[in-house]
Amino acid sequence: MTKKMVLRCQFDGGQRKTLDGLTSSSTIRQLQEAIYQLTSIPQSIQRVMCGYPPKTIDFANPDTLLESSIIRSGDVLIVENQKVLDNSKSSSLASNCSRKLVRKVVPADNSCLFASLSFVLFNSEINADDLRVLAAECIAADPITYNDAFLGKSNTDYCLWLKQKDHWGGAIEINVLSTQNEIEINVADIQSGRMDVYGENKNYHKRVFLLYDGIHYDAIGLEENGVITKTVFHTSDVNIQIEALALAEDAKKKRQYTDLAGFTLRCLVCSTPLTGQSQAQQHAKITGHINFGEV
Repeated sequence: MTKKMVLRCQFDGGQRKTLDGLTSSSTIRQLQEAIYQLTSIPQSIQRVMCGYPPKTIDFANPDTLLESSIIRSGDVLIVENQKVLDNSKSSSLASNCSRKLVRKVVPADNSCLFASLSFVLFNSEINADDLRVLAAECIAADPITYNDAFLGKSNTDYCLWLKQKDHWGGAIEINVLSTQNEIEINVADIQSGRMDVYGENKNYHKRVFLLYDGIHYDAIGLEENGVITKTVFHTSDVNIQIEALALAEDAKKKRQYTDLAGFTLRCLVCSTPLTGQSQAQQHAKITGHINFGEV
């Protein structure tokens, strides 16, 4: 049965637009024509990727139906001008030979998220504790969005809890600080291989990257000749996103992650043994104890 394909294109500096008129029975040729109409990039020099990690779509057989390709409804198609890409690669090949993305390890002291964000956003010039307080203040200033149901406790209690240095930050704080700094924050999850993008639909022009191992965040930066020289990238730089996912994949092969579904914990308040994140959350709900250590 023919189904409508909901697809978006990312192109030309990170702008995103929706492709109209395509269905599961549309062909690769029709997809390329629709991309041309939207982006003005001729079919002969289109390079299109989709999925995570992004994979290049094969245009060898233009009569292939979309339902038989790697494309799925809901995908964001990354569209590049192959001619421009080739020219850029050839002109920078020599200078890039010693450049690579690396993991910047930060202390595992319950403030790893804020320390990592301090490094990638401000080159550590702003204290991690200040970022923690800033996140709490932003949440306190918007009790409608960050209400009791959303936070799992009152806005006031949550903000008091967050300001304590022995408590972790997570997705809520990443989203808050993405909005506050008007920058996209990409988090590469080692275990799942997923890239979680905060601020994705807000047309920010810059992005930073973090690496998440299940319980700990580290920063990601571009190293040149042994020194990290860059942590903020343009949202149109798709190759950096691919490299960040490759960094996460390498860490996964080395099993540098914690399985939240199966790892064992101990409550540091009452010493109760627990297995997995769900048991820890249930224990916290019943007892009010929120300090855990991995066994």
